[in-house]
Amino acid sequence: MFGHLWWPNKVVDVQHVQSSEVPNSTWCEIEGLKRSISLLRRQDLHLSTLITDRHRQAFTIKMLNIAKWVREELCPEGTRHYFDVWHIGKSLGKALDTASKDRQCDQLMLWRPAIVNHLYWTAASTPDGNPAVMEAKWRSLVNHIQDIHDHDTPAFSSCAHAPLEGDQHDKEWLELGTAQWQQQNWSIITRTSLLKDVRQLSPQHQTFSLEAYHSLILHFAPKHTGFSYLGIYSRLLLAAIHYNNSNRETAQRSDGTEKNCVRYPRFRKRAFVVRPIKEKASYGKQCHAVLSYFDMAHEASVISYATSLMEALRESYTNSPKALQEVGANLSASAPAPIAKTFTQIPKEEAVSLHLAQQSRFNKAN
Repeated sequence: MFGHLWWPNKVVDVQHVQSSEVPNSTWCEIEGLKRSISLLRRQDLHLSTLITDRHRQAFTIKMLNIAKWVREELCPEGTRHYFDVWHIGKSLGKALDTASKDRQCDQLMLWRPAIVNHLYWTAASTPDGNPAVMEAKWRSLVNHIQDIHDHDTPAFSSCAHAPLEGDQHDKEWLELGTAQWQQQNWSIITRTSLLKDVRQLSPQHQTFSLEAYHSLILHFAPKHTGFSYLGIYSRLLLAAIHYNNSNRETAQRSDGTEKNCVRYPRFRKRAFVVRPIKEKASYGKQCHAVLSYFDMAHEASVISYATSLMEALRESYTNSPKALQEVGANLSASAPAPIAKTFTQIPKEEAVSLHLAQQSRFNKAN
């Protein structure tokens, strides 16, 4: 679980849920959220804002719907639930790409970048997250792409841009077509599910930092390697510690200018993006490591979090090796049984004989 409490862009809790602990793997995400919320409540902390991906997909079991659970359990306590803009923009872009394959909607493809950008502007230009204002701004897009800049909605009566002149006005504005054309084009922008999501767009913070943390986890726990429950949990904690101590600055040249690179990500459809080049990881050198997020007195300056961890482990083993062993035993006892233990076990000899019998029938058939 990733969140912002007192320090921005920090991992404050990690929950590791094994699929055997819940009915099936689709329950893991919401179970991890519930455990993190319980941790915050035990510390008398209130979650004022929660930003997640959009979870409106229809699950066979309604309790798996995270948006529904947050609305029923957290919103009555004053928690505001927002959706990450990037994920909704990605879904919108795919819908526009699909619709543009139709001859009657090919004009809409010319406005694809502007439509997606308008979604980001709708959220960024509404810092208080007013749902009615964001919906009105988004609906104004239907008029704007027809060169109509005055709207009949009191929450957003006219476009925020200055009067368009010259090249700014020299665009391929859309013209109203048949009723079928309007239904096919406007249904993408004004469909009910999208309007509901627009009302919950996150106006300030997004989940890109969480995506960066998930990418970092792959360096500590690559998916092509199998680990035990405690093995993967330990690596998740190390990844969180490294993430919290890796506030790297942008690398600079000898003349003091910042270094940047140009990338062409697939989702940008051949468009380029400029990204800063960060300095190499220092593993906590010359930074402040917060040993406990629930005790301000535990903040201490360290040379390196890796060195600090090794020294703490060595000191604990030297002072009380038995106590350290008991901690390890307690962790092992609290870990769920391996998933393989939940399968129906058969003797090895029986499994081998069945395998050989299948091979024999296959060879005879050939």
